[in-house]
Amino acid sequence: MNIEHTKENITVTFASPRRMLSSASVGRGGFLRTDTIVNIHTSAGEIQNHTPETLVSDFLRREKLNLGAVGLLTSAHFEYAQFIYLQEKDIKVLAVVTAGVSNALNISESSSTGFTGETIPRAGTINIITITNAYLLDECMVSSVITSTEAKTAALVDLQVKSVISGNQATGTGTDSVAIVSGNQKNIQYAGGHTLYGQLLGRAVYTGVKSSLERKTYKGIKLDKICGEFQI
Repeated sequence: MNIEHTKENITVTFASPRRMLSSASVGRGGFLRTDTIVNIHTSAGEIQNHTPETLVSDFLRREKLNLGAVGLLTSAHFEYAQFIYLQEKDIKVLAVVTAGVSNALNISESSSTGFTGETIPRAGTINIITITNAYLLDECMVSSVITSTEAKTAALVDLQVKSVISGNQATGTGTDSVAIVSGNQKNIQYAGGHTLYGQLLGRAVYTGVKSSLERKTYKGIKLDKICGEFQI
């Protein structure tokens, strides 16, 4: 595994395709196998002048990356990206997080919108990529999305982030994305809070979202050392 982190992108590549579950509407989403995930910094101006698909595909071609990659977009500040690595017993978890809350919302509330669910015309603001050495069964990958979302919301609650529409507690933003990456080692079926994997995942995502929103510059374990833990 290799991670490239600049102010303009975070690119995660694997030596061979990995099983993933992604909410990305750009590139490839859903259940898939690929060797590349990209999280690309963009701006409101770029989104107004180019489709998300064009922005991602142009980046992949320019960097000579797999055109079948999972592609995420955000306008969050990449200098505050977080790479939270946790290990307990034989389970390893990494959460790669970029976060901003310029369009924070409370999902239980109605807001004025003409958008009905087609390709979204705006960059996402909280993007979460999680990676583990464990082999996640399909149901565990879906549950990992739930755990990651709960952890994200817990961070927003503790930071008292409010909806830009109502002023009430925000649960996320209107454009968040998540990608879950499975490993090839021990089988794991559950990702809830009663499991070690679920607890590690939740803690990594929570710490990543909270630290990014607090605008902390990442000063943790060097990325090449983290990547060495995932040569699986």
